[in-house]
Amino acid sequence: MPSRLPRIRYVRWLLTSPLTPWWRFWAGIIALCTFSSCYILYTKQFDWSGQGMILITESIIDLNVTGSDRTSSWAEDDAFVLSSPVKSQKLVLFSPVHSRKFQQTHFNCRAIFSGDKEETKRAATIAELLAADERNTTYYSAKPDTKRLVKVLKRKVKKWSWEFKELTTKWYLNATKDCDWFKQTRGYITSSLTQEEEEFPLAFSMLVFKDFEMAERLLRTVYRPQNLYCIHVDSKADPEFYTAFQSLASCFPGNVRMSSRRVNVTWGTFTVLEPELICMKDLWDLDNHAAVHRDEANAQSVNSQDSVLQRKRKKWTYFINLTGQEFPLKTNYEIVGILKAFKGANSQAVRNTSRAIRRWKSSPPHHIIPSKGELHTVLNRDTIDFILHNDVAKDLIEWLKTTRIPDETFFATLNFNSKLNIPGTYNGNVKNRLNSYNRYKMWYPSHCSSGWFVRKVCILSTGDLPELGTTPNMFANKFYLHKDRVVIGCLEEKLFNDTRDEYRGTKTFDTTVYEQLEFVKNHVPIR
Repeated sequence: MPSRLPRIRYVRWLLTSPLTPWWRFWAGIIALCTFSSCYILYTKQFDWSGQGMILITESIIDLNVTGSDRTSSWAEDDAFVLSSPVKSQKLVLFSPVHSRKFQQTHFNCRAIFSGDKEETKRAATIAELLAADERNTTYYSAKPDTKRLVKVLKRKVKKWSWEFKELTTKWYLNATKDCDWFKQTRGYITSSLTQEEEEFPLAFSMLVFKDFEMAERLLRTVYRPQNLYCIHVDSKADPEFYTAFQSLASCFPGNVRMSSRRVNVTWGTFTVLEPELICMKDLWDLDNHAAVHRDEANAQSVNSQDSVLQRKRKKWTYFINLTGQEFPLKTNYEIVGILKAFKGANSQAVRNTSRAIRRWKSSPPHHIIPSKGELHTVLNRDTIDFILHNDVAKDLIEWLKTTRIPDETFFATLNFNSKLNIPGTYNGNVKNRLNSYNRYKMWYPSHCSSGWFVRKVCILSTGDLPELGTTPNMFANKFYLHKDRVVIGCLEEKLFNDTRDEYRGTKTFDTTVYEQLEFVKNHVPIR
């Protein structure tokens, strides 16, 4: 350790030197590293918000202290571990469940979620300024009060707008060349965290087309090692976009796969539903493939980490479909709690109207009564088995190819024909309108904070955060990251802190509202 005299001289020079504040800051950081013999990870996109280039000062580990003394209270599986320059040591730099409470640095998300109108207005203005900066345009507001706020914030935002710069596909292609570094710096949770989550694995499909960073942040938030993920990239997507996702998936070889086939998705046609069916089969096959490895691992009784994980992994219980413009409103722990409260029931909304009949040119096969619903669905494993292997489902799929907007017909029709006797499907008396808590979605002409609708669906923004924080829905649709980065950053902050508190046992989740749902009380029993 250097003597005290050089430190005093350095600090005196630092205070009296003609350096700019920016260089003085870095000189101070150099002094910190020099005089405490520590290592600081300074890398783009380390924090969960995707804010970029954030210095995690509270996570500095002094290598002069024995590593085991510093990390004894941390479960290594729950922490991100980096290779230390001292090969005999491991440097635990950041743990999602033991670190301090995560907080955005430029706006108060907690105040926004609690309904603070002034902070919400301020954060929304920041989001607009960041979006304008990303487009290289000037943000202008005609409202007098907002005009003053813009003038005040504009100069401030300009200083740190680089923290919110878009991560390009090229950045991801380079970053995923070193998978360990990528997972550590991006903050992926590589532990199941709780026994409840480990024993209740889920299967996700993700349909993506554009905005790589948004899709990756969605995957990062829902990722757990016990879950399985199928990613379908639209065949008309940019080749570099697809290659980047291949590279990303290769960093998670055990449970993230690209779809076996790609489709050119066109709204209103069968091609919207087709990728879901492809991913269902891929996830089913991936689970069976994992089961084979489980049997081999058990037979060989190998004690390697991969073998232990294979022996522990159970078959997934529910299938959830997502798109690249959606984001979770609940943690994985909460989603597992909700699905357990369903007791095997499928969660599928239905909206039968007289106009829906125009979509169908002929009657469905096997005297099936068609229903109109949503593409967003949560289906149990038995229902997926029926879709993939039952001839009735195959005939229904062929019939759907002749209809308009079949993605809104398929899942609703299967779920509301109890005579098919599919476990988990609805067998109650409500036939025309039944809600689910799959998606938070605002339809025109409902109030939309951004004022922007795409196909009559509101593009959610910072002003919607108070309601997003309290809604019982599991996911929200839809977000455009290039329009509002603040809303995603605040949702990540909330989910990060909730995950940490759930792991510590300081946060509980009440599932009563889900247990009382109509489709939970009335469904075909699970075999």
